[in-house]
Amino acid sequence: MHHRDSFEQATKPPVPAGPARSFRWLVIALYFVSGLAFLSDIFRDNTLAYGILYAPLVATAVFHRRRAGLWILSAAACLMVIVGALFPVIASDLPDMIGNRVLSILAIVATAAFVHHARAIQDRLAAETRRAEGAERIKTEVLTNLSQEIRTPFHTLLGVLTLTMASSKPDQREALARVRNDGKELLATIDNLLDLTQIEERVLRRQTVDMSRIARDAADSARAAAKERQISIALAADRDYDKAAAIGDSWALRRILDNLLANAVRLTPPGGTVSVSVARTRDTVTASVSDTGSGLPFGLARELREDALAPDTMAAHGNTGTGLALSSRLARAMNGRLTADNQPESGAKVSLSLPAA
Repeated sequence: MHHRDSFEQATKPPVPAGPARSFRWLVIALYFVSGLAFLSDIFRDNTLAYGILYAPLVATAVFHRRRAGLWILSAAACLMVIVGALFPVIASDLPDMIGNRVLSILAIVATAAFVHHARAIQDRLAAETRRAEGAERIKTEVLTNLSQEIRTPFHTLLGVLTLTMASSKPDQREALARVRNDGKELLATIDNLLDLTQIEERVLRRQTVDMSRIARDAADSARAAAKERQISIALAADRDYDKAAAIGDSWALRRILDNLLANAVRLTPPGGTVSVSVARTRDTVTASVSDTGSGLPFGLARELREDALAPDTMAAHGNTGTGLALSSRLARAMNGRLTADNQPESGAKVSLSLPAA
């Protein structure tokens, strides 16, 4: 399901009309100034290099859609320089006049060359952008179609495994349970990768959310998977709505907490405990998920703490890496932050901090 509600600022904000309108008025102003310069040139002393004032006129071609506009403006500016030299009369100081006019034409030619180069770079960047967007679109479509084709048979397979476990022997049931858990982790990895590829299209709402309630719901949903692994989930969330109110998106917040709880359950050995807590300081509300496992891999914990998760780190650590990468990006989209620390002899603690309401 696509979520296109926004956190006030879309990840792809529309281009505002203000700058385009400002450029239009700038072009008109330069045309006006160039016209005044031309009138002054033909009615007054023509020894001044009025033609240099036509160079900004040529520079406006960078805003034109048609490439021929550059050469039309350049020719018009050079013609204005030449005409200005002939009216009202040929100057008595001919060398000075010729030098000024040559200087003017050189300024116009140099401006045209710079504009031509800028347009070439602009067109090249636009082509590269289109190619990148096309490749990104194809990648997203492939992953979306692939995930849909994988999910249906996988859900069927997991259902068959569950039914088979009910009538199998204890030793077989344990092996089937491991296969089913691996299948669930693979589905979770696919979901995280799909969300990561589509995250640029998602825009999140800015709203007041009850972090305690969402943390409580996420913990309740994780209890079934934790029970299968003989892990208990302890909830110590603040029940006071006013104290636990944060600014964020409820879907993104729930998605992050689901990922943190899934990772904690995966890293905790049987008989361990996963703890969920919510606390508030003056400006932030923080939800933390702690476990009693072996902790996060050192590189993953360090990169998450430095907000620099790399793709190779994500790939190396499977669903743990992709889940944390998605959670970190969603946290940043809500003006929040995800941090992680390995606690001595007590597993990992991952915390999500959001602005307080």
